Amino acid sequence: MTKTRFLAIACAAVSAAAIAGPFDSLKGKLKDGMYEYKTEVDMSAMPGVPPGMAKQSSTTQHCVRPQDIEKGQMGRGPDRDGKAPACEIKNFSQSGNNATYTMVCKEMTADNKITFTGEGFNMDMKMAINEGGTAFNMTRHVEGRYLGPCK
Repeated sequence: MTKTRFLAIACAAVSAAAIAGPFDSLKGKLKDGMYEYKTEVDMSAMPGVPPGMAKQSSTTQHCVRPQDIEKGQMGRGPDRDGKAPACEIKNFSQSGNNATYTMVCKEMTADNKITFTGEGFNMDMKMAINEGGTAFNMTRHVEGRYLGPCK
């Protein structure tokens, strides 16, 4: 897998939450509908990334359905085999509109902090990635803003 493809998978893996279970306490913090995700990624610690490409930002839209919220799968992207990545949630802690947790996947461990706002969320993610024996770190910041019902 190329580093660019892995990056796309890693960044899509957690846009607001990862897996049902620990996230049950956060139901009601996010409503279903269309969201705009403003994402900033810092890959400066990733080997082989040209200096001009180390920091990237993007804006996308994603329809979050009620079943996505119920299953804790808001914005999860597919893994190599087209299925959602199998990750384990550890150290989940929630207080008010804030949650922190560690997500451990096959090739990535990510420390996450989510703050739910009136119309969306902010998330910071620190990832330690090991791809084919090459280890590197990267960070990701996402601002998710509710736009209205899905079209």
